[in-house]
Amino acid sequence: MQAGAGYSRRSTALFIAAVTLLVGGCGDNSKKGDTEESGTGAATSNICDGTLDATAAEALHRLTGTSRFDEGTGANEEGEPRKFSLRNAVEHLHDEYRKRSACWVYKTDDNSGEPLLEIRFSASSSYPSATQKESSSDRSRYPLGVYAQAGPDGADLFFQCTTKASSKNAYIGDTKYVKAELYSTAARLLRGDSSNKDRMTILNSISRKLAQEAGCASEADLPAVVTSQ
Repeated sequence: MQAGAGYSRRSTALFIAAVTLLVGGCGDNSKKGDTEESGTGAATSNICDGTLDATAAEALHRLTGTSRFDEGTGANEEGEPRKFSLRNAVEHLHDEYRKRSACWVYKTDDNSGEPLLEIRFSASSSYPSATQKESSSDRSRYPLGVYAQAGPDGADLFFQCTTKASSKNAYIGDTKYVKAELYSTAARLLRGDSSNKDRMTILNSISRKLAQEAGCASEADLPAVVTSQ
């Protein structure tokens, strides 16, 4: 009788301990999940090497409805970091396409693998004519740099910025201009009725910082505020 009672007490204690462990484990997992969810992604002010000013951050929020993003990481084909930096972008302005720095921005909760934004910079010896007729009414021009246009697939911005190739074997030689490109299709993003201007606002903000890094801010003619043509 006493042995049976001892067995019963031990069984009860083991059962209570197991239940306590199970409940405690579930509580820890739930808390961990909440922490990960609230801390995922980077703030808008940190993406693309911190190049988005307050106006550009507001524009990106209007386009996407969120203020948390992921950025491309790892290494490119040349073994250099994929994470964007102004210094790296300036150093590779004259290199071939696959060597140039780019900023890939992804919506944190999007698992499609397709970036919301892809921003690139390259040296350019020329720019499109400002008098060229538009082939579509869904494109908008802006008085920025020497040429600025946004449309269904993104935005292009050319600005004066005299740079020299790092070597004779560079893909592009010495040039007077920089081309800034932002790829983002309206079907991929985008919210609001000002998507063209918002994308140009983002591209202009990053371009202004790159011009400073390259030492050509005074000749770039990139005002802080984007206005329509």
